[in-house]
Amino acid sequence: MLNEISDLVQLNPLDNVAVVIRPEGLETGDPWTSGDLRGVVAMAIPSGHKIAVRAVGVGEPILKYGMPIAVATRPIQAGEHVHVHNAAMPEDHFRETSVPITSAKESGWADLPGTYLGYRRKGRPNGTRNYIVVAATVNCSATVVKLVCRHFQGQDLRARGIHGIIPLTHGSGCAQTIGGGAYQTLNRTLAGSIFHPNVVGAVVIGLGCEGTTFQSICASRSGDASWEDFPLERMDIQECGGTGPAVAKGIELVAEMLDHLPVLEREELPVSDLRLALNCGGSDAFSGLTANPALGVVSDILAFKGGTVALAEIPECHGAEGLLIQRAASPQVREDLLRVFDWWRAYSQRHGVTLNDNLSPGNIRGGITTIVEKSLGAVAKSGSSPLTQVVDYALPVMGPGFVLMNTPGFDPVSVTGLVAGGCNLVAFTTGRGSVYGCAQAPTLKIATNSSLAARLAGDIDFDAGRVVEHGETAQVGAEIYHQLIRVASGETTSSERLGLGWEEFVPWAIGETL
Repeated sequence: MLNEISDLVQLNPLDNVAVVIRPEGLETGDPWTSGDLRGVVAMAIPSGHKIAVRAVGVGEPILKYGMPIAVATRPIQAGEHVHVHNAAMPEDHFRETSVPITSAKESGWADLPGTYLGYRRKGRPNGTRNYIVVAATVNCSATVVKLVCRHFQGQDLRARGIHGIIPLTHGSGCAQTIGGGAYQTLNRTLAGSIFHPNVVGAVVIGLGCEGTTFQSICASRSGDASWEDFPLERMDIQECGGTGPAVAKGIELVAEMLDHLPVLEREELPVSDLRLALNCGGSDAFSGLTANPALGVVSDILAFKGGTVALAEIPECHGAEGLLIQRAASPQVREDLLRVFDWWRAYSQRHGVTLNDNLSPGNIRGGITTIVEKSLGAVAKSGSSPLTQVVDYALPVMGPGFVLMNTPGFDPVSVTGLVAGGCNLVAFTTGRGSVYGCAQAPTLKIATNSSLAARLAGDIDFDAGRVVEHGETAQVGAEIYHQLIRVASGETTSSERLGLGWEEFVPWAIGETL
């Protein structure tokens, strides 16, 4: 929680930088104060960026959150702007940390809602929405899939309890080694997205000669008897006689499925049924001060009530491994966690890049200097509960409690994996502004600053900016929790009203294309 309301906030007494929180930033010659430290601003510093509150020598660490986020590349005096012009990634890798994890406070949490109005499923996880999906096995059938779905656009299916007919299309499905890693990843992502808690039926459309097939997708769920009664149809374009007949056949199959589905109604269910995907995109320096810590409160509340929260975006945890290692609930979880981070280091080296390359130009303009700084803010979304499971991309998120999934930092790819893993609700924080929305799982968009919330009002559901103004992290977190319960119960999000999500299904394309 922020502990000082002024033009600056120093997050830890050990820090040699503070964050400028004055909306218009600081000008050269402005006086500054941070606790007992004070001085004069040496140069203009934008809002969200860092000011040195103590002198830092060349090669010395830049400390924020009580941890090294960078090293000085030239002498820095108190009052100077600290950013990429005078700071860089530390060469040493800080895997362990002595920074303590503050345990979540449970006071008053028992009085927060313990139920939501959802959809009970027979023999499988309960949902927050009801969709029929039309899925492509291969990119060659993507256009047919979208044409089938467009036929139902504008039709009001709410009387039947159906929220829409949505496409699952992608850029792969063939020219891969059958049984190889890329093949397995795509098949399990499609399977998890088709057999999802928010899906009540599916039509799978192939071309007819591809590697990924209806059979290979279903085989990814082999041994899972809970899906035996799931309404599922298949068709191939080649068997239908081409594009036109295939579109007509797909429309017919969806219409028949709609006719045979019972009217679906909400009922009161425990929040322990909720699996919340945590993600961020278009981050700025305020992300780690406002929205992400507030979402961390939500994560701890939901874990306390028996629900599941899933963090991902492993490159955006780089440098914050120590915080996660401390929270491992068992030696096996710790081992799984280290395995994932070691894989990413080898992966980046193989491609001749560094994980610091994850930073976007927007992140840098927003005041984030290194991936370590970004990661320390990003991991705050997960709160302080024990880490109970580490899973590979698109594998089932079991829970309860805090789970970590191995995904890239790219938002659509990350959320696609989390939702394929069974998450039925998404909380998405943004500081620079993201228009992301998931079609399958309602996505609550949380702004890190009030300026963004006003500027992108049509895309933002919640303004967490007042954490900076009033230091109300716990209160804002409780409010986000209430809104998530309302969304899980049927309140529409901005991205749902805008119809986002048709292009945001992006399975991780890792591996060969032959």
